[in-house]
Amino acid sequence: MKLSAFLKDRSLLLLLHLTCMSLLAGFLHITGYAGANITLICIVWLMILSLFLFSFYLQRRHYFRKAADILNHMDKPYLLGEVLPASCLLEDKLYRDMLRRSNKAVIEKIHALEDAQQDYRDYLESWVHEIKTPITAITLLSENIRKTAADDSSGSSKRLLSDSGDSITPAISEVLRKISLENGRIENYVDLILYHARSEQVYKDYLIRKTDLKEVVYEVLEKEHLLLIRHQVRAEVLCGDQVFTDKKWISFILNQLILNSVKYRGDTPVLRFETHRGKNNITLILEDNGTGIPAEDLPRIFEKGFTGSNGRDHEKATGMGLYLCKKLCGRLGISLSAQSEYGKGTKMLLTFPLSSHNGPPPG
Repeated sequence: MKLSAFLKDRSLLLLLHLTCMSLLAGFLHITGYAGANITLICIVWLMILSLFLFSFYLQRRHYFRKAADILNHMDKPYLLGEVLPASCLLEDKLYRDMLRRSNKAVIEKIHALEDAQQDYRDYLESWVHEIKTPITAITLLSENIRKTAADDSSGSSKRLLSDSGDSITPAISEVLRKISLENGRIENYVDLILYHARSEQVYKDYLIRKTDLKEVVYEVLEKEHLLLIRHQVRAEVLCGDQVFTDKKWISFILNQLILNSVKYRGDTPVLRFETHRGKNNITLILEDNGTGIPAEDLPRIFEKGFTGSNGRDHEKATGMGLYLCKKLCGRLGISLSAQSEYGKGTKMLLTFPLSSHNGPPPG
């Protein structure tokens, strides 16, 4: 609080005192008081008024500085009314009471929004689990029909007939394979919704245990085998380390990174997985030979909704996959970074902090 601002705020009080002082001086002059006595009275009045205003200014400045310091160190500033310093002034008590009532209304509104958000999140998770059942059923049915068709074409005793009475043709088998692929894409989008809903509460679905990175990589590759086969993607896995993390969440993150690499693949796509063990961490590297990321886009690829120049060439890019991966890695205590050269490929690096339980580094 500045002194000039304080005096400006008290301008009416100052004007009142000056008016009263002028009226008193005029009255004393009319009644015959000496000019020197009148001047002395006015000087003493001004001194008392100045001393009062200055001490009051110091008291108010100290009060508001203390309140500002409390506010700056609060995690929840909207609770300021509950912790304001005590004051003997009625004005401060009234303001504090109004703040408390206002804060109470804000807190009730926040709780209502949190409850509504939690209800929506619970419904969303329930819906995702329900929708996964028909998705899985479609995949299994398509696979079973294709396998039956393959057995039929090789002379098996099993024979599956179409509506016209003929055995399933290669064309229909190809259609079924495409259905499985598209169904897999649906499942990935559903997983994206589920993990986005859970990203704020990872601790509720969190199980840290020793995880074999090679095993996780192979499981994710197996899950996406139809997509990889369709686009003739070759995978090389050179992972020999174990880390302490949540296997399910890491599988989701790797799955999103693989989908991203396949989406922006090159002519002869190759995915390479390898681990490097440092003094304090273990890094899992996913390297591809795809289109790469332009240098101007690289710093922003983990931003929410950012698609970049590559994404604009793909109408289905949402800019949510890498954003969610980065967010989940932060929740898991993992560092996610990217290295890329446009036209030559991209490296995604997942860096896990090294626990004493991982064992000593190789000598």
